[in-house]
Amino acid sequence: MLVDVFRLRRAGEKLSEADFLVSPPVRGYLCSWSFAGGYRAGTPLRVQAVTLTACGRASGAALLPPLHNFRVVRFNGGGLILAGDEEVEVRRRHSEVYRQAWFCRPVSPRESG
Repeated sequence: MLVDVFRLRRAGEKLSEADFLVSPPVRGYLCSWSFAGGYRAGTPLRVQAVTLTACGRASGAALLPPLHNFRVVRFNGGGLILAGDEEVEVRRRHSEVYRQAWFCRPVSPRESG
C-alpha cells in the first residue's frame, strides 16, 4: 500500500505539535514480515516488523528504520497509526532501541501520479 508516513516520535520522545507540523512525510510502500526472534521461557518468539520501501518489497531498501513488534493503535478513514520499537544505529555496531509511532495516510491514485 502506498502511504505517506509521518513519524510521531524522535529518540522515543513524542514530537511537539510544532515539530510534527513542520516534519515532511516520507512516501513509500508499507511492507510487513515476521521472523524468529529467539526464545522466552523455552517458547520460540515471532517478531512482527513493518518497514517502508520505495519498491513495495520488504527486501527493498528501507526509507525509514523498521518498526519491530508493531501494533495498530488507531485506524479510521484518514489513515492508521502503527506503534512499535525502532532500532537506530548510533555508532558502528551499536544500536539504540526507541519507541516509535507512524501515522500512515494512504495515497490516492491521483496523488501518486
